[in-house]
Amino acid sequence: MMQNSFIKISVFHAEKGVTVSSSNINAMGERIILMGEDFGLIPHQSVVDVIGYFQDGVVFMNAKVSLSTSSQLNFDILKRDGKQERRSYLKVKVQINSKLTRAFSLGRREKPYRIDEAIETRDLSLGGVAFYSDSFLFKKQKVELDFNMLRPGFMAQAEVLRKERGPFHGRRFKYGCRFVNISGEEERVLCEFVFRTQINNHRKAAYQDE
Repeated sequence: MMQNSFIKISVFHAEKGVTVSSSNINAMGERIILMGEDFGLIPHQSVVDVIGYFQDGVVFMNAKVSLSTSSQLNFDILKRDGKQERRSYLKVKVQINSKLTRAFSLGRREKPYRIDEAIETRDLSLGGVAFYSDSFLFKKQKVELDFNMLRPGFMAQAEVLRKERGPFHGRRFKYGCRFVNISGEEERVLCEFVFRTQINNHRKAAYQDE
């Protein structure tokens, strides 16, 4: 019965670099069928990584593909982890360039002012972000971050929780922030990126151990 509460499923096939996502889901036991348009093709019998989204969390799975067309993807679940609640945030180390676009003054008015500084993101999760910056910010201050590299037009608001004085990679400060007012779709974009990064990091580590 749990599969019927999926609101979206994403499938990742690293060898071909294919990602298929759909909210049109038909689940029958461990067999899941996704319907949609312009799906990338995944070779028959390929083992893929799957993430299923619920209203209150996510579940990670491995599956084997039985049918792949431009409008339909069938797969059978091989392994299913326990559901991760929304607050059981997954975090990954990253090194991506983003932008600190604005900050908001402390106090009830929270008046915005422009910063427009290129920053280096170091940690990213569904719950928050850590980045290096030269801008002077206060704890509990809210900021706006441009995550265009994750999805065009993705602007995230966050609240500063931690502040460390550097230097860090040539920057004066390191900030740890929690996201605020993140929509469900933006949360899913973050989750897909975090999951793909975890998969890539795991495979790199496995390759180095061989």
